[in-house]
Amino acid sequence: MNISLKILMVLNTLWTPNLGVPRVQIDLAKEFQAMGHKVEKFDLHDAFGQVKPSVLADWTRPSFSVKAKAFVQANAHRFDIIEAIQGKLPFSKEELGFGGLLVARSVGLRALLDEFIKLDNIKWPPKNKKTAIANWLRSLRHKREKPDHLRSFQTCDLINLPNCDELAYVRDFMGEGDKCVVFPLGLSQQRQQQFVREIESAVVRLANKQVVFIGAWGPRKGSRDWSEIIKRVRAQVQEARFLFLGTGFSAEVVLEDINLPSSYGIEIVERYDSEELPRLLSGATVGAFPSYMEGFGLAVLEKLASGLPTVAYDIPGPREMLRYLDEDLRVPAGNVLMFSSQLVKLLKLEEVGYSRLSRRCMEVANLFSWEKIARETLDVYAQKLASIR
Repeated sequence: MNISLKILMVLNTLWTPNLGVPRVQIDLAKEFQAMGHKVEKFDLHDAFGQVKPSVLADWTRPSFSVKAKAFVQANAHRFDIIEAIQGKLPFSKEELGFGGLLVARSVGLRALLDEFIKLDNIKWPPKNKKTAIANWLRSLRHKREKPDHLRSFQTCDLINLPNCDELAYVRDFMGEGDKCVVFPLGLSQQRQQQFVREIESAVVRLANKQVVFIGAWGPRKGSRDWSEIIKRVRAQVQEARFLFLGTGFSAEVVLEDINLPSSYGIEIVERYDSEELPRLLSGATVGAFPSYMEGFGLAVLEKLASGLPTVAYDIPGPREMLRYLDEDLRVPAGNVLMFSSQLVKLLKLEEVGYSRLSRRCMEVANLFSWEKIARETLDVYAQKLASIR
């Protein structure tokens, strides 16, 4: 690009690399800035000041999208491109007073999340009144937000999707395929090097027999499957250990949910700084990701960058990366028996085979470079902006 573009990122979370959703735009913003462009953000803090995200706050405070609309209306003249998380700026450019490129970004298509929620309610009906009320409030909130998610796709110039499955859905069921582009997520070269520097030897990793999961604790991420996974793996590899990173809940809550004692080799790290992750993964043996719905699955990419063979449910997002590896690493969603068997297989690998697979994992991670993805993304944005103007 020969000109410096002014870009606004809009997201309804806090702007911190320690959360999954903002990581996407934070990393992309860094790459855009390195290319000489100017990036600003409008996040939860900009909308409401010092507040803690909570279910109660979601219902009692004004809509984030209304706050974002007011900010854009007052500052539209300063930006060439506005990229907003799906549903968070559901207004036409005429309403916003904006003449540049308006992009809606999916970090996990809301329609697919709604499908998981239906499955969740059928497969795991609530066991108590508190859970039933929480599920009802969640469902009510999703219904309230659904029109915003649909309208944000209808009013934008471009829809940025993280995987090909979402493209098929938006094209075939929403009729907005002509607007869509697909760009995966990635890691910067510096971040990839951080993972590589910390990796322990194959001998150490195989001796540790440690299975690692990264992600917030909840049904969508497979929390209800873990009790059986742990018991099945331990039945065949008695010394197996399990590390849960970034659960967002204390060890007591997670262990109660799994209904297993910590003596089963379970370690919970409720929160960690993003810069600590390469060290936390350094001695693990295999990765596990039994998530039922993802936009992409940065947790899978980070484990691959650390040279960790990773077993995941075969869903949109993770399959974008794991399709380059052994098909056995992808398991039908919900098939706990097959999932556990693949973990056991990896834990029992010989050093030569493990080292070969570990190197291949790092090679696959290198395919997902933020530098390359950012350049290609901005090329598309600039071309679309030029056609608008």
